[in-house]
Amino acid sequence: MKKIGFLILFSLIFFVTHGKQKFGIDLGIGMKGGINFNKIQGLGWQNTYYTDPHGGFFVHLNKRHVGFQLEAVWSQNHITTDSSFKGLYNQYIQNFDDSLTGESFKFSSISLPFLLNIKVTQWLWLQAGPQFNANINVADKNKIIKSGLNIINQQSYSAVGGVWIQFGGKAPLLRVNMGARFIAGLNSLNALSKTQVWKNQLIQVHLGISF
Repeated sequence: MKKIGFLILFSLIFFVTHGKQKFGIDLGIGMKGGINFNKIQGLGWQNTYYTDPHGGFFVHLNKRHVGFQLEAVWSQNHITTDSSFKGLYNQYIQNFDDSLTGESFKFSSISLPFLLNIKVTQWLWLQAGPQFNANINVADKNKIIKSGLNIINQQSYSAVGGVWIQFGGKAPLLRVNMGARFIAGLNSLNALSKTQVWKNQLIQVHLGISF
């Protein structure tokens, strides 16, 4: 099994290197990790950015000036209630005596951005495209919401724009990259009420490696 794995890895590296040299194609495969600065816009939530981690894998196929990039990224985000939350969503809340101000929910998601890469310089690329999000888990630590109710929609869509800095040119060995992007939610995350719209916003910074 190990021999097969090494053979696949060697073949992949050979294909990537050969493609770069013969066709001028930059096929990169790698992993990245970093920090989210996220907030949710909507009534009942504090309008503040919070810090959470993210990490994932990517593959890009670039020519001289343009290319495409596909990623699979796990992200964690947390959101915090303000003083109006209990009054707005009282019918969905367990019995609590206080105002519930400052209560937090954490939700994890798997995101699939599909990005257009536009080369600005040898090392700088602009990126833009759509992103699909599957919200896979919501942590309600203090059991605020009534049992059986979802607070966050399981699926959402976002628009992505950012910059990607690639070090190492088209060298066949490991290369380092870093970047930053802004991600804006396009549809409501609110699974409790259709009349109240919650949209997530993220500033995402990362550091990664590829070959």
